[in-house]
Amino acid sequence: MPISIQADQAVLRQGEHSAVMYIVIKGRVGVERRDKNGELIKLGELTLHESFGENALLGRDICRATVTALEDSEFLTIDRNHFMEVVRQVSLEEMIDIFSALGAQVQLSSEIEFEQTLTRRTLAAQMEAEKQRALTEMVAGVAHEINTPLSAINAAVSIMARELAAPKEVTTQRAADIAESLELMRRNVERAHRLVQDFKKISVGHLRDEKELFDVAEAVEETVSLVLVNLKRSQIAVNFVNRLTIEQRNWDGYRGVLSQILINLLTNAERHAYPNGIGGDVDVVIELADDNNYRLTVQDYGKGIPMEIQPRIFEPFFTTGRSNGGTGLGLAIVHNLVTNVLKGEVHLRPGLQKGCSFLVTFPRVLPD
Repeated sequence: MPISIQADQAVLRQGEHSAVMYIVIKGRVGVERRDKNGELIKLGELTLHESFGENALLGRDICRATVTALEDSEFLTIDRNHFMEVVRQVSLEEMIDIFSALGAQVQLSSEIEFEQTLTRRTLAAQMEAEKQRALTEMVAGVAHEINTPLSAINAAVSIMARELAAPKEVTTQRAADIAESLELMRRNVERAHRLVQDFKKISVGHLRDEKELFDVAEAVEETVSLVLVNLKRSQIAVNFVNRLTIEQRNWDGYRGVLSQILINLLTNAERHAYPNGIGGDVDVVIELADDNNYRLTVQDYGKGIPMEIQPRIFEPFFTTGRSNGGTGLGLAIVHNLVTNVLKGEVHLRPGLQKGCSFLVTFPRVLPD
């Protein structure tokens, strides 16, 4: 018999007992379940003429997933008693056809769940690998960048050693040379210290992934500064703009997650917008989207993304740059971190004439 379910209402809940199969005759539903660790896994959507609940109908099994109406929907229901009545009245050949169709549907559902689980685990493993890769690249970049202030400090020390090697009259020129050397040392010690401190904050955030109260604009700027060490070799200039007031900058969130999102987006621009070291500009902007949300924008002016593939850019393993070392997981990781950890949204801004712009929106107050 047909039944109606309003939008956002559960049709079946994971763990409940059921002996009913549902066929969608209007609307659409979302299917999701929680694994043994309590993590929510979205298995997909079902729409017109698709069915669910076959396992419950055949074996009185508990529901393995929660099915929720995504809009006002109607379903044709077949309970176990009605199903047995139908089976008794049909021929053996028809019965075989019925069970074959149900078996195929159960197999398809299992295959979809397996693929989703495999993709999720692969994504989790790749996310961890991306963390380590980003940290490794930052270590190499910081080590290379620190060579510059250390060389300047070494030169200043040599000048001072020469000036102080033997007693001489302290002339105005000698005093000026020594003062200049000291100032050069001070500036470069500060520069080296700032690089180390920025790396320390970001690396600890990457490894710890715990909520902390910090200046969100400062964290974005620190990440840009460190990533820029490597991007400069590809002739890429990053322009950072902070549009937050002092009062708007304190955020109780995940420093490491935010930096990983930004690192992946900047790396994506380097690899796809400006391939082969052709170089170009990238704008990074942090601002309020509205009273309750931040917006992080990463915009380049490079090759852009063809319209026909834009709907697929956040799909795991989808890439047009596999020949250049692309895995197809960079933007999938961004999407996963934004939606599942920061409880936000990430979109590609439509209609740009040149390049592409990613908009990451996330709450100023993260839900518990």
